Amino acid sequence: MILAGIDEAGYGPLLGPLVVGSCAVSMPGEPPPDTDDWPDLWQLLRRIASRSRKPRKLHINDSKQVYSPSTGLKHLEESMLCLLGCIHPAITSLDDLLQHVAPATIEQVNDHPWYIAPKDERFPIEVDRQAVSIMTNALRVELRQAECAVEHLAADVMLEGRYNKMLAQTRNKASVLFSLAAGHIDALLRRFAGKGLIIVADRQGGREHYGRLLQLMFEDWQLEILLETEQKSDYRITHIDGRSARILFATKSESTSMPTAVASMLCKYLREAMMHRFNAFWRMHLPQVAPTAGYYTDGLRFLADIRAKRELMGIVENRLVRLK
Repeated sequence: MILAGIDEAGYGPLLGPLVVGSCAVSMPGEPPPDTDDWPDLWQLLRRIASRSRKPRKLHINDSKQVYSPSTGLKHLEESMLCLLGCIHPAITSLDDLLQHVAPATIEQVNDHPWYIAPKDERFPIEVDRQAVSIMTNALRVELRQAECAVEHLAADVMLEGRYNKMLAQTRNKASVLFSLAAGHIDALLRRFAGKGLIIVADRQGGREHYGRLLQLMFEDWQLEILLETEQKSDYRITHIDGRSARILFATKSESTSMPTAVASMLCKYLREAMMHRFNAFWRMHLPQVAPTAGYYTDGLRFLADIRAKRELMGIVENRLVRLK
């Protein structure tokens, strides 16, 4: 069976990208019949991975549990680069990583100079490359012994220009988010439908009902509503050729589905890495400016700090600032 997850990072901020990502892991056995009783990957990989931070183990959980500004990027980066290393072993830079998991971002960067790699960019950002290599090898061994494999890691890194253009078309922030998630669902269906695929996604913008949207997005698939509650929306879709998959949107899904937790971590890591570039760009022009994570209140402070320089550089506000 294939257990997949979808999550996002950066839905709320004023500055920086919105990132939606997905992960898929193959594991032995058949998918459970419309229950949440799928194999516990944390248990299967317990010698190398943990929901909590432990010595000599990879911390894999909701990105909010793995990363905080006070502890830095180290633990998130170590876990994420090890997981990425299982399918992309030759990542040597952030641009290389983007080319593997979010290639469309490379084209967007040309219109957003604050995301162009500085010549002195360090990668990895905080962890030691050799330590990552050792842990990656250990993770590969544990995956193989558990008869599991990381099959898929992908992300959509939506920079400000594309975000604002799409928001102007839809006039709805939640619709922008769901359209990105739907792109990941489509990619997962194309590759894994008919192979015991279960997709576990975090709730998209607080929405509870997804049936109509799924029908609009996937016209060649028949939809069956299994359950719709405040906590979970559960669907089965079947293609006209007979392939099928189950799609769940659930609160706190990162705590029950490791691929959803990994998707959350991938999104957060990519957003933080891009914000490193964002802040480095502005410090190059304004060495005294304090960095920002892009959230609303501090984002307004940052915009005030750079306003004169931004105007002098001819950077219009709607290329830099998200409309909502």
